[in-house]
Amino acid sequence: MSQILATTGCQRQPRLAHECAAGEIFGRAPIYDAIFSCISPRTLVRTGRSCRAAYAAYRDFSHRAYNIHRHLSRFLSEPLNFRSLQARTGTLIAGSNALQFLDRTFYPKSDMDLYVHPGHLREVFDYLVEREGYKFKPDSTQPKDYRKIVSDDWDGTQIRDESLAHDELLLYYQIRGVESVFSIEKHGPDGLLKIQLIACETSPFDAIINFHSTCVMNFIAFDAAYSLYPVATFEKRDTLSVWRARPLHDLAVVIKYGERGFAWISTLPASTSPQSSPFHPFTDRTVGDRYTWKLPLDTHGVALRSQMNPSSSIFQCDPVVYNGWALERVQHGMGTVYKTIKSSVFRYNYTTTNYKLNFKLWLFAIEQGFLSRILMERKLLDKEGWPWFDAELASSWETFKHDFLSFIRRDST
Repeated sequence: MSQILATTGCQRQPRLAHECAAGEIFGRAPIYDAIFSCISPRTLVRTGRSCRAAYAAYRDFSHRAYNIHRHLSRFLSEPLNFRSLQARTGTLIAGSNALQFLDRTFYPKSDMDLYVHPGHLREVFDYLVEREGYKFKPDSTQPKDYRKIVSDDWDGTQIRDESLAHDELLLYYQIRGVESVFSIEKHGPDGLLKIQLIACETSPFDAIINFHSTCVMNFIAFDAAYSLYPVATFEKRDTLSVWRARPLHDLAVVIKYGERGFAWISTLPASTSPQSSPFHPFTDRTVGDRYTWKLPLDTHGVALRSQMNPSSSIFQCDPVVYNGWALERVQHGMGTVYKTIKSSVFRYNYTTTNYKLNFKLWLFAIEQGFLSRILMERKLLDKEGWPWFDAELASSWETFKHDFLSFIRRDST
């Protein structure tokens, strides 16, 4: 992300400490802690480039300020084991919890939202109940035992059609891409702790990119934390409303984030330039692009995803990095636009605005899906050995980065 972070290889060689007028300040942790805790992420990085002493201070402060295990320990007694669960399942921490982590702040009485891929909800649910001691708190429509409605028998080989219940889900949950929400609680040293498990209809990213506004489009994977609109969120303190099929009538959200220091923007002026706006509208985006703030996390001790089965290539990265979208004018405001890559030949679902990539994967899915089903009909393949091609999708994604054709038609004038 060019606005906030730059790779160390591109940095100008810092001056020696004795050449830096503030050398003594950056040699004392209590002093530079007080300074760094009051500045934005971009200013923090820029300060670290000023001299070697400042750079050492910046590294030391960042290591402590962005300590993911300390952040998770409020809700989880075994953060490392939970991150291994994230690595296996692609579960993302999002919402205000991710915002707090990146913003180095704390919202009292806030909960933690976990966004879970189809087929992994039972595993995540069981872990939090059995290992972390949480108890299920059903709403009026849910049974007391979550196992009655959260199955451990997910069949990913079924043809993945678009859901017929989009409108009903929007009316109930107000977020596109959310299939169901479950609440679990336990008592911690500082009071009641609450986690919400969000079962995603397509993928965690599909739900996150349809949040109410841009300041909460941040998430924590097992290996990195991401902010999709970092300059607007952490520098400008602005949040842009994202238009949805069901308008946001609850002004409590606007008031809540106003109290947290964010100015709510309903839409962008017609004259907005993609180059000058911190929201980068009318631009094809991907997770991890130059507009994204990616904060790598220490993965020492995290157990990565094992091979899904002998028929599938090893795929150990988080699926979220293979997603794309664009912020465009839709209906009465700005909204996220993309096409979904959704096929039973891939374990996970993805999004893109790249027409060429989408078309190639569509053809591949038809051919490979047909072949796999023929083999199953002839008893030459069973469901446990069903081949997943997510690693091959990742390879195509990298190839088509340089052969990009957006399906979005934009006015060139």
